[in-house]
Amino acid sequence: MLKCLDASEKKYEKNDIILLAGTKVTSVGIIMEGSAQITREDAEGNRAILSELSRADLFAEAYVAAGYQDVPITVIATAACRVVWIPFSKVVARCSFACDFHRILVENMLKVIAVKNIWMNEKMRILSCKTTKEKLLTYLADYSERVGKNKFKIPFTRNELADYLSVDRSAMSRELGKLRDEGYLKFDKNEFEVL
Repeated sequence: MLKCLDASEKKYEKNDIILLAGTKVTSVGIIMEGSAQITREDAEGNRAILSELSRADLFAEAYVAAGYQDVPITVIATAACRVVWIPFSKVVARCSFACDFHRILVENMLKVIAVKNIWMNEKMRILSCKTTKEKLLTYLADYSERVGKNKFKIPFTRNELADYLSVDRSAMSRELGKLRDEGYLKFDKNEFEVL
């Protein structure tokens, strides 16, 4: 099936750049093993973490489908990764074998894209919060709901969480201390308990 799609597989080590902003890309990436982050830098070099990727997650699909010449994102491996690259032209065209695989692949990709759209709407809701406190409480409440537990481990370091929430790290650390002191939560590094 990968041969039918003219897919290729590549391995990346932790901290390797999987996709660099400014690169022309014509293939959709799928994380088969490991994890990565999608990041974007502004004109001043400030990094924002747009999303965390894990097994079966797609990336670059929106830019490839929209025909972007250069992608504005960078994808960095946060653990050793195995990525399958599928040329977009092969995804949208039926193969000469007329196999059901293509229909199933497109269905699955559309479902993944729909879930990503919902997730991006949730992130926009977090980022639209006015204060660091509101952003933290909203993110932690959403994460707690997603994992179904009030005690959980987030996938970010403090610096990464600040980048993800688009807030100053020291201001965020102060707010976390206040939230702990006010009885909203307990935490140790990236392990949290929402009270």
